[in-house]
Amino acid sequence: MKTIFKFSLLITIFLQSGLVKADNWMYSLEDAKKMAVATNKLILVDFWATWCGPCKRMDDETWSKSDIQSVMDKFIPVRIDIDIHKDIAHKYGASVIPYIFILDANGELVHSQKGYMNRSDVLQLLEKYAISTEYLQRDYLIYNKKQNSLSSIRLAQAYQNFAIYLNKDISGKFLSLSKNYLRKAEKYIKEEGQESEIFTQKIELLEIEDDLIRGKYKKCMKSLEALDEKQIQDQNLTLFYFLNYVTDSASQKTDAATWLEKLNSMKTGKLYTQRAEKLLTTSD
Repeated sequence: MKTIFKFSLLITIFLQSGLVKADNWMYSLEDAKKMAVATNKLILVDFWATWCGPCKRMDDETWSKSDIQSVMDKFIPVRIDIDIHKDIAHKYGASVIPYIFILDANGELVHSQKGYMNRSDVLQLLEKYAISTEYLQRDYLIYNKKQNSLSSIRLAQAYQNFAIYLNKDISGKFLSLSKNYLRKAEKYIKEEGQESEIFTQKIELLEIEDDLIRGKYKKCMKSLEALDEKQIQDQNLTLFYFLNYVTDSASQKTDAATWLEKLNSMKTGKLYTQRAEKLLTTSD
């Protein structure tokens, strides 16, 4: 609670300090990231330049309009001048402008759209991604406090759980984000110099869950059949049972009841059962 209070205090400081300008844009990506965590919003980035004609046209025809600004309130909007912040433009590959990016609170890519966009298209894009990330806040805070294999895996799994409850037209974007954090976790495992069987196995199971959420049940079944329950670490058993239960239920296999019984016997089995029901309802 202390950390969340500190972030709430940050919002007040940002507003009072003028970091949020009168034109509704912030001009610091780092400050925008902090605001995104504190306010449970995604980041809207507009890469532009003072000499860019289409950028000025979008200012006049799109960004200045009340309906667009109303939806922008559901994001942390930040404007990046590619001539001033060449390092940031290079990092995101913003060599052509206008270029709109939707980022998570850590600056990871959710979606990008290159070139001039009319008011209607911008409105449609913003409405699609105008979602609350409150579910992810705790994992954001843990990740920001210490970026390592454990915090990366936690955030990757949180994104998968989050994706289950999103519309299909955007859930894939957040599953891709989850994969990004799994790759970060693998990198941290190597840097930390300790090959943790628990973590590497957890990553393997989460890769299977990615396929599961995407409805690739045959691929999941093949992957799970290659795993021996006796070799699954205790900390990963609940996830293992969950994957088997959903896969077998979706494939109408009789083993599903056995996996459900095992899942319900676990401490956090009820939470996983709720996710399973959501997935199975969606797949019908």
